[in-house]
Amino acid sequence: MTTKCLLKRRKAVSTVVAAVLLIAITVVAVAVVWTMVLPMLTPKAQITIANAIFEDTDGDGYADKIEIHLVNQGTKSITIDISQGVSIGGSGSDRIGFDFSRGGSSSPSSTWIDNSYGTVTSVDPSRTNYPTLEPGKDVTITVYFSTSDDNELYWRDGYWINIKVYLTGAAAVIQKVQVDI
Repeated sequence: MTTKCLLKRRKAVSTVVAAVLLIAITVVAVAVVWTMVLPMLTPKAQITIANAIFEDTDGDGYADKIEIHLVNQGTKSITIDISQGVSIGGSGSDRIGFDFSRGGSSSPSSTWIDNSYGTVTSVDPSRTNYPTLEPGKDVTITVYFSTSDDNELYWRDGYWINIKVYLTGAAAVIQKVQVDI
């Protein structure tokens, strides 16, 4: 057979099939790009505990005051959910939006204090005046515990605890920190 005969027998794809193929390829390409780009455009809530400063105000070797420095590293405004966490005075109401685990020498206890151990006496600023954390902003919240039962927390120098921050419209954040008095 000659080349001329081969060229005459060769058939092209019909215009209808070509159009359907082009549309299908375009839809697949848009779906791939959409799934890669959309997460970059969606606001994200991301809060971290930049620092936790412990203080022993009564000199008994156990921390009874903690300053928690929070930073919003996400792209979405965040508020602390004051309907969860430990409550002031152990009453069950007036929750502060935070929970803490008891201390441990090598790792935190799995027991959250949740008013079972240690009593929160106050927070500064007051729980109803917590600011909204805009993206890139930070805030320091100070939590005071009763000095009469601070030894039940096991927050001694070198011990570890977990701090849980409850957020409105986002998952709670848990971070492990070491007590340094």
